[in-house]
Amino acid sequence: MVGQVAVCVAVAVFSGGMYHLGSGLRPIAVAAWVAPVPLLVLAPRVPWFAAVSVAAGAWLIGQLRLWSYYTRDVKMPSPLVAVQFVGGAAGVASIVGLARAHLVGGHVAMAALALPVAWVAMEFLVARGSPHGAWWSLAYSQADVPTITQVASLTGVWGITALLVLPASMAAAVTAPVGADGERVVVLFLAAALVAALIGYAARRGRRAVAGEPTHVGLAAVEQPGGPVPIDSPDGVVLLARYLERVRLLAGRGARVIVLPELTFSVDEARMVEQMRPLARAAVDLNVDVVVGVARLAETGAANVAAVFGAGGDPPSMYEKHHLVPGLEAAYRPGRDLLHLPSDRRIGVLICKDLDFPGLVRAYRRGGAQMLLAPAWDFARDGWLHSRMAVVRGVESGVAVARVARTGRATISDAFGRVLVDVDTSEDGTVDATFALAATPTIYSRVGDWFGWCCVTAAVLTTVTLI
Repeated sequence: MVGQVAVCVAVAVFSGGMYHLGSGLRPIAVAAWVAPVPLLVLAPRVPWFAAVSVAAGAWLIGQLRLWSYYTRDVKMPSPLVAVQFVGGAAGVASIVGLARAHLVGGHVAMAALALPVAWVAMEFLVARGSPHGAWWSLAYSQADVPTITQVASLTGVWGITALLVLPASMAAAVTAPVGADGERVVVLFLAAALVAALIGYAARRGRRAVAGEPTHVGLAAVEQPGGPVPIDSPDGVVLLARYLERVRLLAGRGARVIVLPELTFSVDEARMVEQMRPLARAAVDLNVDVVVGVARLAETGAANVAAVFGAGGDPPSMYEKHHLVPGLEAAYRPGRDLLHLPSDRRIGVLICKDLDFPGLVRAYRRGGAQMLLAPAWDFARDGWLHSRMAVVRGVESGVAVARVARTGRATISDAFGRVLVDVDTSEDGTVDATFALAATPTIYSRVGDWFGWCCVTAAVLTTVTLI
């Protein structure tokens, strides 16, 4: 008994440590693959309560590093964070319990299927109901592994998550105390064939070159403490001058589109054209399109806006952020409409958290966008994660993404997830890149969440068969 308890504690600590390293704000890719393996191998060898307790404990150990991020940076109430942590632990425990039930019953094939489909179903349903969209997914741990991220062009992030937990389900199937050897061989063969097919597809797609007219994009961010600065205040005048200098620099390098961060300035809706005339004039004089994030203030309510100043000198186009950070952006009203550059409908505009929602990016792709420009504002330590979520969104729908964040990162990635530019904006946020846009949409951008719904259906079936 003492030995069994020691093994359970060791597995909880080891898997928890792997989840600590393999998830969160700056994950290590390989750790995410390793984390669930001991949980599934242990599950059929200990009582049900021990198996689910170890799984829940491991998940909590891995997630505790995010407590200060949620409570201090995102300003989530501690009780809400606690509920989120406990809910996640309960979900992981339930999934391990489901797989264990099949393993104990000798149903090796069902056990191998249960873990990936149930985990994906959990992530997928949470993403559909959460104000944070697809933020909570293990898939982003692989964002710097192009061979893996290409799978998102078929399935969305859900296919990447399924791949991540597949080794654990295979290890459990092979080592299960009961079960037919012939069934194990078939399961391993099918899993190996599936992985080989996906990796082959991903490797082939990742090597593709993009043919088309080159597009030159520039990003600029300067140090700016606090919230949006009133544009006609003394500090605003200085900040605007610094940004105009960056715009001229990038235009001199050949950039035709230039993006500045989210909520850089605050402007009065009634006087906005007058207040932002220097940027409008620079766009015309330099023959560039400039996108800048502003807080637009009005008697009817404030909005978090991306203002587009075109080279043609037309009145600025406005995009209102759709997905606002709960609590922190309560003062703003959400937008509903998409915005393409008036000069080039292949380029769409959104803001920061909007990139957490695959459906919005798919809507832009269906509307003809081949590239998205995203003013953003990060919380410093989540800069890598948020920038890589944008990269994965681009792979999903086959769009390039140019994103520049205050207190975060400036990144430009192409439609295949190749990161062309990546710098910390606290050091030097003035960068640019030239690349071609991908004209062909992805399967995921056309079909949507087919894989997520298939996993929900399969998860229900693997549960019902136990009744």
